[in-house]
Amino acid sequence: MGRALGWLLLRLIKMATLLRTFWQGLLLLLLLGLLAQPGQAAEALCSGATCYTLHWGRLSWTEAQSKCQNNGGNLATLKSLEEAQLVGQLLAMRPGRGAGSEAEVRLWIGLQREKGRCYQKHQPLKGFTWVAGDQETEYSNWAQEPRETCTAQRCVTLQGSPSLSKGLAWVDGHCSWSAQGEAGYLCKFSFQGMCRPLALAGPGTVNYTTPFGIATASLLAVPFGSMAEVACGPQGAEVANAFLVCKMQENSNAFEWSSQGPLCASPSHGCNYSNGGCEHQCLELGGGLFQCACHSGYQLGGDHLSCIPVDYCSSNPCRGHCLPRTGGFDCLCLRGYALAADGRDCVDVDECSAPQNPCEQICINTQGSFTCLCLPGYKLAKADGQTCQDIDECAGVTPCAQLCVNSRGSFLCSCQPGYQLEGSSCLDVNECQEEPCEHMCKNLPGSYRCFCQPGWRLDPNGISCILDTAPSTSSPPTEGEPGDPVDIHPGSEPPMLLSDSPIQAEHERVFVSQVTTFPPEVLSRPLDAEDQAEHDSAEKNMGSSKQLLYYIVGGVVAILVLLACALILVTYRKMEAKKAKNEAKSVADNYSWVPDQREARAGSNEYM
Repeated sequence: MGRALGWLLLRLIKMATLLRTFWQGLLLLLLLGLLAQPGQAAEALCSGATCYTLHWGRLSWTEAQSKCQNNGGNLATLKSLEEAQLVGQLLAMRPGRGAGSEAEVRLWIGLQREKGRCYQKHQPLKGFTWVAGDQETEYSNWAQEPRETCTAQRCVTLQGSPSLSKGLAWVDGHCSWSAQGEAGYLCKFSFQGMCRPLALAGPGTVNYTTPFGIATASLLAVPFGSMAEVACGPQGAEVANAFLVCKMQENSNAFEWSSQGPLCASPSHGCNYSNGGCEHQCLELGGGLFQCACHSGYQLGGDHLSCIPVDYCSSNPCRGHCLPRTGGFDCLCLRGYALAADGRDCVDVDECSAPQNPCEQICINTQGSFTCLCLPGYKLAKADGQTCQDIDECAGVTPCAQLCVNSRGSFLCSCQPGYQLEGSSCLDVNECQEEPCEHMCKNLPGSYRCFCQPGWRLDPNGISCILDTAPSTSSPPTEGEPGDPVDIHPGSEPPMLLSDSPIQAEHERVFVSQVTTFPPEVLSRPLDAEDQAEHDSAEKNMGSSKQLLYYIVGGVVAILVLLACALILVTYRKMEAKKAKNEAKSVADNYSWVPDQREARAGSNEYM
């Protein structure tokens, strides 16, 4: 009695659930009926996340594309051999037109070439494009080369016999409808996912209504959003039992039917009829009751019929990315991290300690990555962020006072001739200290000049001095008169010629390099007008200076003469005094002393 009451209660719950599902399905069916175009004679084939439909009728390419778009799709694109094989299976499903049929068909596909676009021989699509606007495909199946025209739109049909001996191939032509053979078009629809076909636990039928307007009882996979009408009972006496919708399961990417099963179940059948409608296992509970179960790694879906993989990643067991698989999960780490020994944690990878350093110069490890740096004098290349480029320090504002030479990772400073390097500065070299001139030398910034004594002139070599024997129009050259200065080592300042400035100031700044010289080689050369004028001006200046020099020398000579005379006078007087003394001494020496008689006697008495 208790078991019967439980069974009755279970049936009442099922009836309430079916009633709720019925109203939901009815609303969805009405919506699909508004969007779809009922009454179309078509076959459908679904696989993966794609459905293909085959429609018959003589339409132009543009009309066929519009029909497909109205149902949410496009004319079929066949970008791979697998897609072409699915279309072949769809053609084989035609009632009375199996794979052995020799009737030729012409079916529009979504490949066309707009007016103004030309034939491209070396491309797989020959200049044609798919309805999505892309040409990225390596697969092609041309029956013959398309026409090389750019003046009209060209469209492609899948043409030939479905039999394996001939097959189907692409043929281009006008975009109007064809009057030859069986004509039609192929549509393609894409979905997020699919539900498995319903399996009933007892006698009954299932009819599917797809979102693209096709009603059929046979689908290998049912697209998301489709309706299923279930009628239970023997053939010819079925009674509507449930309306189901293919939907996405909450918190999962799996797709399942909205109503719980089993469907059309009865105590007399149990698990014996179609495995009770269960996808994996059907478990008998006794008394005609049973339930569905799943293999290891799977769990029952919301319909209690289908089995979906267990989502082991829902608890976030991995520190990185969790990849579910049948019976478990795998942990994956982001780039720059490696899986730890426990198989779940992720540890940082030290890229800088790898056998092949990713950086050209300096590598600094960071969490999950690394940073490249460069040595002083280099900068990081923007292209890859790992190689280092030399910095041209000499470009732009140079760090050197005069000359800058760039080198790998650094630079060198140098100076122009006549200067010496001190750090990054250039100091003038006093060349006169090396006595480069034969007579006199004057130091200049970055250079020097040689001068000659009066009566001499500078040799063309700018160093030696030669006796000036050239005639002069003003006055003959006098001895000791300097010649023309010549800059023999150009520096930063232009050469300076002698002018009307006082020659004495020049003599105070010159350095006399040599006092004695070898007899110069007598050379003569004519002077031009400019040289003659300069020479005459120098002679006038030298004349006034020479008079002053003579006065100075004369005064010095007079003083020396007076000093000499005084010295001679003093010497003479000393000699006279000495001579007088000697003469007095000589007169006294001529006399002899005679002892006094008294003394003689006294002396004789003593000895006596």
